[in-house]
Formats: sequence, structure tokens, C-alpha cells
Amino acid sequence: MTDSKMSEAKNLQREALEITSALELNPQQQDCFRLWCDGNSPYSCKLRTYMNYKAIPYKRMRINLNTYYQKIPQKVGMSIMPVLLSPNDDVLQDTTPIIEELEKKYSNNACTPKDTGLAFIMWLLEDFSDEYLTRFSMHYRWGNELNRITLSHRLGRSMSYGDVNMHASKVAPMILSRQSGFDEALGLSDTKARESLDKQFIDLLTILDAHFCGHQFLLGDRPSVADFALYGHLYAHMFQDPYSAEIMERFGSRTCNWIETITELGDVRGDIGQTEFGPWINFDNGVPDTLKQLLNFIGKTYIPFATATAVATHEGKKDFKANIYGFQTHFKTFQYRAWSFENVQNRFIKLDEPQKKFVHALLVETKVQPMMMENGILHCTLFDGFTPPYIKDGVCDQRIAYIKDKEKSKAKQQA
Repeated sequence: MTDSKMSEAKNLQREALEITSALELNPQQQDCFRLWCDGNSPYSCKLRTYMNYKAIPYKRMRINLNTYYQKIPQKVGMSIMPVLLSPNDDVLQDTTPIIEELEKKYSNNACTPKDTGLAFIMWLLEDFSDEYLTRFSMHYRWGNELNRITLSHRLGRSMSYGDVNMHASKVAPMILSRQSGFDEALGLSDTKARESLDKQFIDLLTILDAHFCGHQFLLGDRPSVADFALYGHLYAHMFQDPYSAEIMERFGSRTCNWIETITELGDVRGDIGQTEFGPWINFDNGVPDTLKQLLNFIGKTYIPFATATAVATHEGKKDFKANIYGFQTHFKTFQYRAWSFENVQNRFIKLDEPQKKFVHALLVETKVQPMMMENGILHCTLFDGFTPPYIKDGVCDQRIAYIKDKEKSKAKQQA
């Protein structure tokens, strides 16, 4: 073996050791969380940048194929990312309840406004970002040849890290073969639906760019939970992926600046991470027109999508149709989204009467209401008997049983 080949092998062995020893904490890391995450995952980016901003100590752990399909299921019961391990080895999964838990534990740099009406708007924006922007993410990442080739190899590179017998070129075809299964679930099987998404994305960037003229962040001049949720999808998929990055730069230059600001939060190197912030939006001074425009966009996209998901889940239907942006779109039912939307509805119900009256009027004006509550709250049983974000004993609960049954059914159909 040549010297260069030996050097290459040594580096691969170093990578493998890094992956193997990731769970271990040295004496200086005993107070650290451990975060399994990946820079191509929107929810990983959401949680990691939030923790950076809050200065919460953590050790990043890479995810490769063995980690994703072996180590993580041993902790959580399924292959998923991100996963957070606490210093005392508690296992936490699902970014929204994780952030709620961390907000209670770490009071510095609060990301939730004290004004409960503004906080509700934040959670509405957060769920829109988490659950509806998945359509944009999957449409752009896998809906054009440039992104398909680039990202299958980028993800292959990430997933083969630390495996001396694996290379990105071997993993890329496997990754590509899995992507078509998302199309029908997210209403991407129809060409007209994809064309509608192209228009929606440019419209969203136009609204955001106008908003970021007057406000540095979504709810004023300090970051909220909603900022990190929106950032997750816009950064991990649209900003990083070459095809969609061109759209971002052309139609969302101020949004790109916002993305870079959030990326640098908590970074003390070269004193680049912003540390001084202004106030939240004060509704006593009126609601910014650009925030109303964003809510109106949500009323035409996320709200019909979420309400139809809740009804389909309640009625036990495997698929449903919803009118999104004036276009009838077909989707597969995903129970988690019904559960997540139910949480948003419950946050609205729990507002005190003065705040509820104000928020309701704002939502009516922006066409979020009456649709958001017109079917009442349809309880989703997916998480009954389970208290997110904590995972106990490998999570042999209803949620995991449901997901495993679904995966078995899909495997039988493909066999």
C-alpha cells in the first residue's frame, strides 16, 4: 500500500473511531447534552441553532447508516433525527416539546414572548414551519435533477462517514430510491400541484423579505421559537440545495441575511454571533401589515392542510383532498400532523378571554379563522400514554407501534 493509501486509511479509521466513541463524555463534558443531528435535516438545524443561541452545552454526534438504523432505534424505537441525550442519559425526541422543555430549564435568551397572544402566533408560525414547509423541502430537494444528484451524493457522504467499507457513490442510489415515496403523501404527484408550490414559495419569500425590512426576526427584533422552525427548512433544504438556492437569492435576499444571522447565533469566534437584541412586537401598537400577510398566507396553505389532516385522521381515512392556494390537492394522512395541529388549537382555547378575543379578530381578518376551529378539536390518540419529549424504555408505546405497523405494511407492499 502506498503512503497516500495508508494515510487515507488512517483517516477513515479516525472517522470510524469518532463515530464509535461519540456517546462517551470526557471529564470536561459531563454537563453536556449529546445531540444526534445532521446538517441536511431541517429539524436538526432547528434544534441545533436554538441550542447555540441559548448557549446550552452539547456535544454534536454525527449520524451515519449504522447510527441511523442501529444505535438510534435502540434509544428511540425507530430511525429518526434529531435525538437529544441529557447529561443524565434521558432520551428526548421531537424538537417542539424538546424546546418547550429547554425553555423551562434555561431562562437566558428566552425564545417565547411573555405576551400570551403573541406567543400563540409564535406557535402557529412554528407549526406551519414544521408541518407545511415539508412540502417545499421535498418538492425542491427531489423534484429536479440538479438537486437530486447533488443531494443524494451529499447525503451519501454524510451517511457513509466513519464506514471504511462505504462510499457516498454506493449510498446515493439507495437514497434516491427512497424519495419517490414522499410524493403522494405530500401532494406532489401532480404537476399542477408542484407548479402551485413554486408560486407559493416565491409569494412566501416576497412576504418575508418585506417583513425583514422592518423587523429583524419574525416577531420583532429578537428570535423566537418560530424563527428556528422556519430557519430549519429554509436553511437545510432551500438555502443549501443548489437549485432552490438560486430562487432564494433572487427572490429572498433579506431572508438569506436572516438565515445567516441565525446560523451565526451563539458563535463567539471572531465575535460574529449577535448578542444584543431589541424588543418583541407590541400588539398595543398595532399588528404589522407584513405579519398579517404572513398569517394570510398560512390561512391559504397550512390551515386547510392541517384541518383536512385532522378530519381524515379522526375518520380513519388513509388519504384526503384539500384546497391549497385555490388548488385541490390530494394527500396521504399522517397522524402526527393531526396531533401537532391539535396542540395549536389547544393553545388557542387556553388563552384568557381578552387575549383570545384579540387573537380571534386578527385570525378572522387574515382568513385563518373560522377554518382553524370550525371542526372543533378532534382528538388524535397517537401520543396517548406518552409524554413528549421524553422516551422511556425504548418507547414501546402507541406511537411507535403505529409507525412500526406502517413500516411493515409498506415493506409488504414493496416486496
